[in-house]
Amino acid sequence: MAGVSRSAGDGREPSSSYSALPAVSRTQQVREQLEAAIERGDYKPGERLPSERDLVELLGVSRVSVREAIRSLEAVGMVEVRHGLGCFVAANPSDKYASSFSHWLAVHRDEVLELLKVRGALDELAAESAAVSADGSWTARLRELNDSFRATPPTDIDALVERDVGFHDALGEASGSPLLADLLRELHETFNESRHATLQPSGRPAESAREHDAIIDAIERRDPAAARAAVAAHLASVRDSLTTLLETAQKEDEE
Repeated sequence: MAGVSRSAGDGREPSSSYSALPAVSRTQQVREQLEAAIERGDYKPGERLPSERDLVELLGVSRVSVREAIRSLEAVGMVEVRHGLGCFVAANPSDKYASSFSHWLAVHRDEVLELLKVRGALDELAAESAAVSADGSWTARLRELNDSFRATPPTDIDALVERDVGFHDALGEASGSPLLADLLRELHETFNESRHATLQPSGRPAESAREHDAIIDAIERRDPAAARAAVAAHLASVRDSLTTLLETAQKEDEE
């Protein structure tokens, strides 16, 4: 994959080393190109990255994908967003990159909790619809994805996030509504950073896998009410994890 080079974001001409990205995992692809450029030293600590508009044009992706990629790098302290000025490489990116995602959750607390409510309503609708209309091939697919999630080492957070998103994307597709599936896909992409945080505590991935099982079982029984309830229970558990992390982050900031 071609890396990101200096561009119009700092007054110079965009480089031809940018490459258009595939439709799948656009946010992750944008993040990887930016991350690789920073690690190579294409952008020094304190230097400005290309503007959001430049990246949209150079990489052939949406503003949402670019914005979420920047937010994910900001979450781990690799970049700093200065409102009205742009996005800059952090002064000590290697040190900040190793920091906890809990600080990002604390900064974006209200937004995350509000989006979680929206996601919950749509996920419940998807599960209910899947229980009514999905055929056996979808339950088999959901079990396959959840088995893959369950088998992932708990220390491999990136893979856990990818497989958790894959499961919930498939749940949206099982609803039979392309519009609902697209809306959930966008929301799940937005929640990548919170997933990195909530899947880190010991035992949380295994708990999520069991909650996924309950959703699949209800769909397989063709019980719409039980499918909604299983999703609601799963997301209530996720909210509890988020609340615990946010409280921890607040205490750390106070100290």
